[in-house]
Amino acid sequence: MPLRPAPRLPALPVLLLSMLLAACAASPVREHVEPAQSPADDYAYRLVTLENGLQALLISDPDTQKAAASLDVMVGSGDNPPGRGGLAHFLEHMLFLGTDKYPDAAEYEQYITEHGGSRNAYTSFEHTNYFFDINAPFLEEGLDRFAQFFIAPRFDAVYVDREKNAVQAEYQMGLKSDPRRGLDVLQAVMNPAHPYSQFSVGSLESLADRPGAPVRDDLLAFYRKLYSANAMRLVVLGAEPLDELEALVAPLFAQVPNHDYEPEPLDAPLFEPASLPMKVTVEPQATLRQLQVNFQVPNYRDEYRAKPMAYLGNLIGHEGEGSLLLALKDEGLAEGLAAGEGLSWRGGSLFSVTVSLTERGVEEHERVLALLFSYLDMLREEGPQRWLYEEQSELAAIDFRFREHGEPIGYVSALASGMHDYAPEDVLRGPYLMERFAPGLIAEALEGMRPALAQVVLTAPGVPVDRESPYYEVPYAVEQGPALASRWAPAATESLHLPAPNAFIAEDLSLVPLSADNPETPTIALDTSRTRIWFRQAEAFRVPRGAMYVNFRSPLAVGDARDVAAALLYTNLLTDAVNPFTYPARLAGLDFSLYKHARGVSLRISGYNDKQQVLLERLLDTLEAPSFDPSRFENIRADLVRGLENAVAKRPSSQVIDDLREALLYGDYGEEALIEALQGLDLAAIEAYARAFWDSASAEALLYGNYPQSAVGDLAGALGTLLPEGDAPAMPPLEVLRLAAGETLQFVTDVPHDDAVVTWYLQGGGDSWRDRAGTALAAQVMKSGFFQQLRTEQQLGYVVSAFAWPQFDIPGLVLLVQSPSHDAAHVTAAMDSFLDEVLPSLDDPRFQRHREALVAEIEEPDKNLFERAEFYWQSIAKRQYAFDGRRQLAAAVNDFDRDEWAAYFREVFREEARSLQVIAPGASGIVPDTAGRRVDSATAIKAGHATWVVD
Repeated sequence: MPLRPAPRLPALPVLLLSMLLAACAASPVREHVEPAQSPADDYAYRLVTLENGLQALLISDPDTQKAAASLDVMVGSGDNPPGRGGLAHFLEHMLFLGTDKYPDAAEYEQYITEHGGSRNAYTSFEHTNYFFDINAPFLEEGLDRFAQFFIAPRFDAVYVDREKNAVQAEYQMGLKSDPRRGLDVLQAVMNPAHPYSQFSVGSLESLADRPGAPVRDDLLAFYRKLYSANAMRLVVLGAEPLDELEALVAPLFAQVPNHDYEPEPLDAPLFEPASLPMKVTVEPQATLRQLQVNFQVPNYRDEYRAKPMAYLGNLIGHEGEGSLLLALKDEGLAEGLAAGEGLSWRGGSLFSVTVSLTERGVEEHERVLALLFSYLDMLREEGPQRWLYEEQSELAAIDFRFREHGEPIGYVSALASGMHDYAPEDVLRGPYLMERFAPGLIAEALEGMRPALAQVVLTAPGVPVDRESPYYEVPYAVEQGPALASRWAPAATESLHLPAPNAFIAEDLSLVPLSADNPETPTIALDTSRTRIWFRQAEAFRVPRGAMYVNFRSPLAVGDARDVAAALLYTNLLTDAVNPFTYPARLAGLDFSLYKHARGVSLRISGYNDKQQVLLERLLDTLEAPSFDPSRFENIRADLVRGLENAVAKRPSSQVIDDLREALLYGDYGEEALIEALQGLDLAAIEAYARAFWDSASAEALLYGNYPQSAVGDLAGALGTLLPEGDAPAMPPLEVLRLAAGETLQFVTDVPHDDAVVTWYLQGGGDSWRDRAGTALAAQVMKSGFFQQLRTEQQLGYVVSAFAWPQFDIPGLVLLVQSPSHDAAHVTAAMDSFLDEVLPSLDDPRFQRHREALVAEIEEPDKNLFERAEFYWQSIAKRQYAFDGRRQLAAAVNDFDRDEWAAYFREVFREEARSLQVIAPGASGIVPDTAGRRVDSATAIKAGHATWVVD
């Protein structure tokens, strides 16, 4: 980890001092455990069990700028009482809306936001997980507010009535979501005695008051019975030493009541035995072609040291030579495959194999099933292999040995959830442990994966349907009986076999000596007419990893829609061609990606550096002389077209953001233009495009990590085989729409959804650091109040947010609402009213808190090598080369006082606002009046308009 000064913490507050003194007298802690940790992990850990049964993992990082906490309750939607679908989810919402100690419903959100933090929660079948982060000096006050959720929440009747509308909006938002719809069908056909079969999101109907049973009473009863300290796991990460963290946490969370809650046994099978085998056909909203095969298997949660299902998921989901996926691709039946445990509950687990099908795959889905069951037969015949298990175990052990830190908020949330599954000493290493080869458990699980025990779900347009699911009205049909198993019988094939030993596993995990003159930021180590390479050794993050980025720039990637479509298709073809050997590399901790970039095509290799050059050379061999199979070409092009067509199935707010991006960025094309271009491209056209692309290409690259200086020459030599000699052609500039001061545009777009969506974009005044700072401050000041007013108080919808949205160097603000209950005119008026109140409600102390929070966020140090590499790469890829950009932006933020910023906000975002509203009116069809110009397409907006040239 980098050597950097610890954040300045205030003197111990009176509350914490009193807790320390009280702890000396009578500690509420009954047990301490020090969990095993990675040798690379420099945090300090302590797991304490309180007298009330609550377990808390304390994490001390004296260098952290962000503190974080998460509490996971082993209670979820599977515990909803009969007839109260969504009650656990509704309870999750309500805990944010006031406690006895902090009764104001906005107080928690406001405090967290004003001190640089964020907060959220989720409800799953067995878990409800709450989490927040905050600038480290404010952990104590933030944690006190958080703890009250579990000590004395209010369940204010006014907010109970209001927040039901937010749950209803969340339910309605998913009505056209195929994952939600597929789950509704699955729940409809499974064993009704199993709680997973019940509606889990909640709605106004399921949460309605009933005679003698108001929903608030049911909430209180649910909370008082199930939210028990012994069912809770807490993780707190802060800058304080462990003793101080314990003195803070223990007395506070000792107040959580313990009801000695024990979940009832759950012996009911997910599928009634007589119902299998079962085939379900589902009509999707999008052009989705998918085959999912579900097997109920034993729950091996207690066998986390053996992980039999991880072993099987690795093999069935393999994508290299001999794999099921490669056999399916070779026959033109599939594009992708995933396998592993999904749902897990006390009493069982659901193991799923999900195949993304081609059109031919839909027609021949029983051939897909035959190949799947052939692969499973092969695994049974070969038997569990110790060498394969030990290979997986070795990879997991290496990952744990060199585990790096990530964002505190995600870390604490994952740990809190996992604490229920692992012994106290294993809470850190439990997910990585594979130390006991258990062939009997593997064989037992495989016995449950036979045709007669399968539930098969085929989702595709035009499949036979004869009924509808209860909550999402999804058309589907069911077929059952032993004849199905005969139709799915394994087929003889010689293409399926176990994978070969993984050649990409790192052998040399030593650290390269640091150069005596290692610079503080990347410097240009090589610069020729076609190639520029930036280089820096990772001094702060001493692990045997590195990140290699190469951007191949060509004018052919930033031309018209045909060029952009060709670049997309070409990268997809290349990714598919190299997948049989990049997949094993990925398993070995070598990540690879090839993607369309604004200025060309980018290649990234990251992970253990030992075998990176081997992987790079194999990749460049393919790039230099690819051989594309005509049938794969057709399937990959069709898959890309289908993905673009399916944009209509995305969340409406996401579709409107896409429309906004298209309106702002020149060279960004909508789905219709790209689909038309793709349909006009054949294999010969792509081969010609590829030749022209490489003839005109140049490369800019970054090496950051555990590399010797000689790695620059190795990379240059490899790139030299691909790139031509001579000067590279000039690149066309990238441009962003430039709105004039006082200009107002309104773009009404067609989104096939009943909800109204308003996205209001306000462009910053320029591209200076002051403009970027002033806009970022506006987002910081507004985001909490915007959510509180328009969602919590006015209940306009579930999706309500205000955020900074820069495009390249051009700053901007976005106000976003998706509303199932109010028309676009009402939403726009509410946004306008909110903007009017930003300055009157902002006093100097609040402004200073927001300014300090934003500066802390900007200056937050990178947590690991890849975060640092990504920061460097973004600056290089955007051609900014502003490696001190964080310092400049923070300084510009600090330059504002309250009055100066108020003047900036008033001028730039109100009086001379550069405004673009993108509106999807939804079922009402109502469009707000505008004083500006109404346009009907992104193309019309950009036609003849002024632009910002960003390169």
